[in-house]
Amino acid sequence: MYVDGVVVPMATADATVTVTQFTDPMCTWCWGSEPILRHLRTAYGDRLDVRFVMGGLIEDFETFYDAANDIADSGDVAPHWLEASERHGMPVDTAIFETDPAQSTYPASVAFAAARQQDRALGHRYLRRLREAYATEVRNVNRRDEQIRLAEAVGLDVDAFTTALSDGSAREAFEADLARTRRADVRAFPTYRIAGLEGERRLAGFQPFADLSDAVETVAPSLSPSSPPPIRTFVDHHAPLATQEVAEVYGMDRAAARQALATLADDGAVRRDPRGNGFFWQATGGAD
Repeated sequence: MYVDGVVVPMATADATVTVTQFTDPMCTWCWGSEPILRHLRTAYGDRLDVRFVMGGLIEDFETFYDAANDIADSGDVAPHWLEASERHGMPVDTAIFETDPAQSTYPASVAFAAARQQDRALGHRYLRRLREAYATEVRNVNRRDEQIRLAEAVGLDVDAFTTALSDGSAREAFEADLARTRRADVRAFPTYRIAGLEGERRLAGFQPFADLSDAVETVAPSLSPSSPPPIRTFVDHHAPLATQEVAEVYGMDRAAARQALATLADDGAVRRDPRGNGFFWQATGGAD
């Protein structure tokens, strides 16, 4: 069936699967996983319960060193982002590392915790905007004013949000996430725990849809993916979307997805917005 223009398969009593992503708002591979999560949600609809646990990628760049990628400070991140973007396909704008780089990923993680404790669905929407703003809009989402602007934009109660940030409850929730991450011995972001009636699977690192889908159907054998709605319907409901998100959900390469979206733009149905080394697409009639 369709709900708000999106295919939502009929649920069965034993079909719910929980997909938990151990993640970080500023991790480029987590940003690159957004199309994969979009694909999972489109394919399995309300039979999938997606949750996020903040893992605390970088507490302080002053003491951070990533030996695998030879990253010792925020200035080393730009080349890594560009290399990762070539692989995962999501746009990035490395100007943030010249103008206002974040010195920690913790404040943005605490902001997500504040949003999540108010409303989980809006919290997920807020996490998406944290990722998007830092990766493609040259906005340091550790700054309180930016956090508040994003909270207002996604429909959070700003007073409740700022109270959670100031009274320590959001920090406490973030610390609980860190403790859970440590207990799970998570060493890579993203890491996925996929749980259903037939057990659970764990996958570490950037994962393609096929591997995550296989894990979902292993723990819930009754599930099978459904086809997405027409591209215009998809963009209308989810915009702004990166080209890669459409490519992923519709099984296209980026060139084909860009051409399909350009055709919609020529018809006046969508508009194209340059972001860093890529594009986002927005429905001209407005989006959620």
